[in-house]
Amino acid sequence: MKKLITNAYVLDMVGDVANIEKKDILIEDNIIEKIDKDIDTNIEIDEKINAKNMLVMPGLVNTHTHLAMSIFRGYKADKKLIDWLEDAIFPVEDKLEPEDIYWNSYLSCLEMIKSGTTTCNDMYFGMNKTVEAIKDTGLRAVVGWCIKDDSIKDKVEKTREYAKIYNNDKNSKIKIYVSADAPHTCNPDTMELCVNLAKELNTGLHMHLAETSEEESKVKSKYNKRSTEYLKDLSVFDIPVVLAHGIYVSDTDIEILKNIKGGISHNPISNCKLSSGICDVVKLRKNGINIGLGTDGIGTTSTMDMFEEMKTAAYLQKINTMEPSSISAYDILKMATIEGAKVLGMEKEIGTIEVR
Repeated sequence: MKKLITNAYVLDMVGDVANIEKKDILIEDNIIEKIDKDIDTNIEIDEKINAKNMLVMPGLVNTHTHLAMSIFRGYKADKKLIDWLEDAIFPVEDKLEPEDIYWNSYLSCLEMIKSGTTTCNDMYFGMNKTVEAIKDTGLRAVVGWCIKDDSIKDKVEKTREYAKIYNNDKNSKIKIYVSADAPHTCNPDTMELCVNLAKELNTGLHMHLAETSEEESKVKSKYNKRSTEYLKDLSVFDIPVVLAHGIYVSDTDIEILKNIKGGISHNPISNCKLSSGICDVVKLRKNGINIGLGTDGIGTTSTMDMFEEMKTAAYLQKINTMEPSSISAYDILKMATIEGAKVLGMEKEIGTIEVR
């Protein structure tokens, strides 16, 4: 099926500076075939879209979500992360039924689509129902069953089962990652299991990293190492990784993270709402680390709108550095598109408007 978009202002997100030109786009079977000025309109096409006065840009990439938490929007707010989880969320999560997970995930997907997000990276439990919701709404996604010390067996089995279905299907919009919760909830045996599973399935690993100072202190107390050092010593960085938050990373940590495949997902609104801290995105990017943007679960962010995340991310970096020019609007937009795609290892498929 051929589609022709005409008269569009195309923001392709290719290169280090914003490039906006008025062009036509020819699409065949959902693949961009040609981008040029005044494409021959005499060719046989199935659908023609006049995009006069409109902008065509890549879909946004949400690199860290918990889609099934939409029902917890605003629930028992004004708490730090650990208090919010233990006193509010864990007790009600235990009451979720499979159909709750489906409809909660479905609502989050609709909110993302409404604000321009076309790809997300999700971790939670009961992910079979989230996968159904993602498929039914047509999104592209990376998903994983969240594994931690007290919740392993069924999630390993589901990860393996779904990876064999989706990761071997070139036409699938869904890919399966292994998901480990966090360094402070995954002991060395659990982390080794997750790494080996990812290697077995030839996939990546999605986990939280250094989200709060309290979590970092727990890891230091337990293992006499920083979280990043703990993961490096367990060979976690031998595989592609998506590391959510990355707020409390030292210069030593950055030297380690320079060499990872994947990157960090920055979740600015969630980090603000929970008073977790500010990720030094400017410093991380200067050190060549891929940084994407994520909303986190809607319980901690109250929105799935990536434009809100972009605005907050920009403001936080300007105040964190006390330098208005420390990060540009284009830099932020790259984080929400092509750099997010790189974090997920999908830059050959998404993140730019170009012939592939």
